Amino acid sequence: MTELSNLIISTGAGSVGSVLRSVLGYEFDSSDTFWKLSKDSSLNMGLVMERTPNKYQYSVRKLFEHYATTQAGSSVLAVANSVYHFFSATNGELDTHQLINFKASLHGDYAHLHRVRPFLRRWLAFRLPGINKDVVEMVDGWRLPGGAKGQAVKSMDPTQGPMSDFELMAFNEGAIFAYEEGDLSLYDLSICLLTSSTGRRPIQITHLKCKDLIKVDGSDGAAKYLLLIPRAKQEGADFRDEFKTFQLTRDLYDVLFNHRAKVLKAVQAMGYQVNDQELGLVPLFPARRKLQSFGPKTNFSASRQRFLAALPGEQLHARTEVIDLAVKRAVELGEIHSHRTDGYLHVFPKRFRYTLGTRAAREGMSKYVIAELLDHSDIQHVDVYTLNVPEHIKKIDAALGFQLARFAQAFSGNLVDSELDAIRGADPASRVRHRKGGVGTCGSFSYCGMNVPRPCYTCVSFQPWLDAPHEDFYAELLEERQRLLLDTGDLAIASVLDRTIAAVAEVILKCANRKSEVEQ
Repeated sequence: MTELSNLIISTGAGSVGSVLRSVLGYEFDSSDTFWKLSKDSSLNMGLVMERTPNKYQYSVRKLFEHYATTQAGSSVLAVANSVYHFFSATNGELDTHQLINFKASLHGDYAHLHRVRPFLRRWLAFRLPGINKDVVEMVDGWRLPGGAKGQAVKSMDPTQGPMSDFELMAFNEGAIFAYEEGDLSLYDLSICLLTSSTGRRPIQITHLKCKDLIKVDGSDGAAKYLLLIPRAKQEGADFRDEFKTFQLTRDLYDVLFNHRAKVLKAVQAMGYQVNDQELGLVPLFPARRKLQSFGPKTNFSASRQRFLAALPGEQLHARTEVIDLAVKRAVELGEIHSHRTDGYLHVFPKRFRYTLGTRAAREGMSKYVIAELLDHSDIQHVDVYTLNVPEHIKKIDAALGFQLARFAQAFSGNLVDSELDAIRGADPASRVRHRKGGVGTCGSFSYCGMNVPRPCYTCVSFQPWLDAPHEDFYAELLEERQRLLLDTGDLAIASVLDRTIAAVAEVILKCANRKSEVEQ
């Protein structure tokens, strides 16, 4: 049992409250209205006290002192919300009669009661005034079913559940195109690709430091690109006390490497003398305004010491809401659509976790592998993926490819009537060729080493010609997809071509519409 007296760090002479420290090292006065617990969480203790009857306020405040110094800020806020709801729904008495009424008022959704029950247990265990043993015995005797878990995954909800392969590819490509067009920052692009590739929680991504990005040269000369990702939601875990290693692709490593270089350059521009070890503690995703506030002040030496003291903790790290804002910004700036809703793709960080787990289950991975991929400590929450593996397209024929094209919006370039109408049309080097002739023009002035023309149809810089042999290329892709499926028996491998097939079909439809306009 944690003794409440041990939670006190210091008490000023004559002060009413105690100066306490949260799990992540934030100090707060227990008598204050607001308690800062982490970069993302502040507890409005005044609001909780407004709903708490006077005779219970001492005990409730002491209990929240315990919660605030032993649990993550998000967990403390959840408990505070439930306690607030409990006292709002009762007449101020803490007895068995009021608990029964409270349970009935929840109408089967027992989330608040699941958090109030351990709160009452601790109240009794700490021997704080205001609670009777029969109250805890009664609530302990209740069998409370958990809430329905994973409904969005099980139903493949088009806005809340896992994304389809089309949608995931559309998001990644759209974010990259938005960056290449200068609309999306490298900071946001790094967040988007990291969230999409790893499926990690926002708190884990915001807790990354520059030293976590690693390149390892193997004995065979082949390099490995690694990211040490802090674990989250572990019981009693401190800031960055446990990690999981995630292997990156070279492309993703390059994006993160360039982003890190930009972050470190901004830190070095502050003018402080900082060694390599200290630079490694700089957040990979810093709170940019917060970082600027640690710049040199009147006393340069004191400012530098203040900055160095903040590096090991989470004070300079971005808030978790930055992750959600970045992925939403990518959808808006990249004009990324969903083929299932015929509107903008609805994104939030948890959808990428759902997608990662669903794709792993579809490919036949075991529960333990899926749990490892999603950084779960056990397999109790993995069944939602493995018990309901969704059916995916097993075959795309000519007709279905055109149906998908109407919704997938995989083609993001611009159709032109002829080569001379295209940007760079007068430059023979810009010509995109297929074995049966040219199919379009590349409007980009930067180097591209892609294997044309396949990736061109989903590229924003591609300008297909009106009278090019797009139908021949479409038939070729369908044949290749069928051959891959027969050779490998793996739908995941064969479906790699699906977005390109939909893009080519969309170009064919646009050509038909344009020809009709010309004839009229």
